Amino acid sequence: MPTLSSIPVLTGNDRTNLTAVPEGLLLRGRHRNITIPAEAVARVRAEGTSVAVELRARIGATPTVYRIEGVDGARAVAFAEGVNSLIEPEEQEEQEEEVDGISLVVSDTRKTRWTLGADRRLKWFVLAILAVTVALAVFGGLTQGAVYPVITVFFAPIIGACFAGSMQELTQSLHARRLRRIGVKEFARPANLPGSYVYQDSTRLNHALIRLNAGPYVELVYDPADPADWVTVRPGFMERLSRAAGVFTFLCGIGGLALLQLLLSDL
Repeated sequence: MPTLSSIPVLTGNDRTNLTAVPEGLLLRGRHRNITIPAEAVARVRAEGTSVAVELRARIGATPTVYRIEGVDGARAVAFAEGVNSLIEPEEQEEQEEEVDGISLVVSDTRKTRWTLGADRRLKWFVLAILAVTVALAVFGGLTQGAVYPVITVFFAPIIGACFAGSMQELTQSLHARRLRRIGVKEFARPANLPGSYVYQDSTRLNHALIRLNAGPYVELVYDPADPADWVTVRPGFMERLSRAAGVFTFLCGIGGLALLQLLLSDL
């Protein structure tokens, strides 16, 4: 019988990899890790250059399948055979009607869809600020002399950083308000590590979160279209501080613009 150390690690497309660990299987991606306990696995199938992990499901229910694409075919076969050989057939038959595999899986999402979109918007905003700064510096240098680009290059990035930070904080606040309005209410309960909690979405998948000094549970709402995206039911201190920081940096940006205009008008 193979051991865990003899089962290969699979590396697929988009930096994903699938590893056999003592607890079961660990599927790691760029923005999410999925821990699949051994008792949740029905079987693993090698399908050419992909591997499918099929979870156990109650009779009549459609089993959930996690898949990794773009792996080496020979390693896929070795991985599937190795993991399947470690699953006890007798135990699987006994628990087949009782185990709901998806309810044992834990998803740890580092970046939600909204976060990825916010990062893209911030990147394009920063690029736009740099482009405007360069354009103003070049145009001012040609028409107003050498002092104009020096002042522009010094002040414009600072002003742009104020507006970028304000945009990030205030859009996050608006997103949190939207979630509280349309989100699904749930309670996250303590997990096995201090400060870690898990909550279950409508598909029975568990989602991990970190919340220090939160007490026996965390009352939250999550986005029904992206259950990994959550906020607490009531704004916490850090969220209110972030909102105040967004307003403050926006006012700093306005003040910086006024100061830059005043300096340039004196040239």
